[in-house]
Amino acid sequence: MESIGTDVSTNLNTSLTSSLPRNKGGAPPSFIWKFFAKLQQNNKKTNRYRAQCNFCSHVVEDGRVENLHKHILHVCQIASTDIKQYVQAELDKKAFDEGRTGKNKKQKREQGQTPPAPRAAAARPINDKEQDELDVKLLRLLIMNSLPFDAVESPWMLDFCHSLKPSYVPAGAPKLQTTVLTQEYLKSRAAFTARLAQEHNLSVSIDFWRSDSDQPVYACNVAFSDGSVFLLGAKELPDAAGTAEDVAGIIKEWLNMLGPEKVGSLSTDDFGTLTEARCLVVSTPGFTHIVDFRCPVHALGLAVLAMLGSEPVNALICNAHMMASRFHASSAASASLAAEAKEMGISVELLPCNLSQVQSVHASLQSLIQMEHAIKQMLQKHPNFPMSQAVSECVNRVSFWSQIAEICKLLAPITDVVRGSMSRTSSLADVVLHWLHLARFLQAAETGANLPHDVIAHCFTDFNQRAAELNSDLCQLALFLDPRYKDIAVPQANPGTLLDKARSLFQNRGHGVEQCDRLSQQLQLYLVGSPPFDQPCTLQTSAKAWWLNLESSHTSCTELLNLAVFMCSIVPHAASAERVSSIMGWYHTPVRSQLDVDSLARVVALKTHLQHHVPR
Repeated sequence: MESIGTDVSTNLNTSLTSSLPRNKGGAPPSFIWKFFAKLQQNNKKTNRYRAQCNFCSHVVEDGRVENLHKHILHVCQIASTDIKQYVQAELDKKAFDEGRTGKNKKQKREQGQTPPAPRAAAARPINDKEQDELDVKLLRLLIMNSLPFDAVESPWMLDFCHSLKPSYVPAGAPKLQTTVLTQEYLKSRAAFTARLAQEHNLSVSIDFWRSDSDQPVYACNVAFSDGSVFLLGAKELPDAAGTAEDVAGIIKEWLNMLGPEKVGSLSTDDFGTLTEARCLVVSTPGFTHIVDFRCPVHALGLAVLAMLGSEPVNALICNAHMMASRFHASSAASASLAAEAKEMGISVELLPCNLSQVQSVHASLQSLIQMEHAIKQMLQKHPNFPMSQAVSECVNRVSFWSQIAEICKLLAPITDVVRGSMSRTSSLADVVLHWLHLARFLQAAETGANLPHDVIAHCFTDFNQRAAELNSDLCQLALFLDPRYKDIAVPQANPGTLLDKARSLFQNRGHGVEQCDRLSQQLQLYLVGSPPFDQPCTLQTSAKAWWLNLESSHTSCTELLNLAVFMCSIVPHAASAERVSSIMGWYHTPVRSQLDVDSLARVVALKTHLQHHVPR
């Protein structure tokens, strides 16, 4: 295709000159009227003509030239790229001649100033392939930043896109939301299907959230053994039809889409309907081989919420949060505090606090403690600094700082547990071990914590309740089959119970009596550390790598190796499903509620695919 330049502009000027409306004196009509026909005046008081586009026949009711420019550049789908570039070139020339910049008034051109060089991108129209590629990139920008689709129709967005590449006309919201989104979703679904053929131990997690109409929407998330995830589907169920049997039916549909034989585990949170539905599914013939468990990370979250939600602790954290927020709200206060900290040799900065994340709460409180002396020094130099009375009293109260320090001590191991449990490389055994370490720490801290006794009692009561939910045979078996933690698991549980659980699980996965007998013999050898299970395993070696290495050198222990690799492949939490529910909540709000559930599921599925498989 020829590049647009002087010849095209000249041809357009020559061929369309005769179509210019003639007037009797006054300023000549704008060049844009070459592409419109004047209709009857819309409003005699404002003297505005209506204008009909010569390309698409659309009628612009308010015939101001600004509206006509916008129509040709951003609305009309029939006007050629040459026409659009010609209009833009005329606007650029007019802006330069008048000395306009943004909304500034007309200015005289400075002496010796030369016209701006034509944009390189404007010299060549983009082809259909480039247009599609740019539309895809625009779609990804919207999805990865949780922006609404109609943002592409904003004049500011259109102006920004044009300033980057003048010949690019962004696809409208309807096209992005339907055609482009569907094409990209199908590509991600094809990649998921191709990988599905190579997997045998998928971890499925189910969660729900309430839509803007206050109806529950259930979502199915699939996690591979390496931690990457994909949203398989979402479905809205009215409360009246949201019984455990109904939800179990939806879950079975999703599992059948995957192939039940490929699914290794099914996890949910402790919401009553979901728990009942999960139990119904795994008790149905054809699905009995699937291991079901309650998400341990969700249980930990509830335990932490109970700890931080107790009245004295919550009051302390809220005051600390208000103190940090007050400094962050004022650039002058932040600068003064930073200067005091630098003068005192303090290298940290005061961090903001997100009360919904335990890691953020802990980091913010830790930075607050380290900035204690700088905060006091700054407030002494600036006594009129606006601060609420409650926060001002906290600053000068010694017990406030000591109790904040005690809360940090409690939150430090909890933060480590959350971070370790959410790791993509963590196994179910790793999560159980984190819980055991946390329990031991809390027991040691029970007598030495400088917090009110009722707060300590409340924290430990709720923690013990949540920990009891994880004291299951499945969790103990996972700990036992991890060679790094075997010596920890044996004292915690009856070896006979562990062997029975392993045999039952192996049998449910479709193995016969003879194979189960061989498994029992191999488990006895593993229990006492007899060959070939006497190979060393360090904490730096993953349990799955240890078993796979054993499998490559010893083929006589196939049954135990099969079971152990399966246990190591279980994704130990439903955090990905919880995260998907949060993302859906970001997209679907009272202000942004136009997306139906299917489109919303496609958006979130594409987002999770891009997060794990497309380089940033």
